[in-house]
Amino acid sequence: MLHKMCPRCGSKKVKWIIPQNWSMWQCFDCDYTGPIIEGNDELAEEIHESYMESKKND
Repeated sequence: MLHKMCPRCGSKKVKWIIPQNWSMWQCFDCDYTGPIIEGNDELAEEIHESYMESKKND
């Protein structure tokens, strides 16, 4: 099953913030703002793992 997710952290906690602009979404986990992607749970997990790894290196 596909669902909308944040391309930065893989979270499903995203909201469409500007109805006049279909590409402006906000992620409530990492504060990303911009276009989102659709994918399955496996893709979300891969993105989340990569995001957490990058946070360790900061």
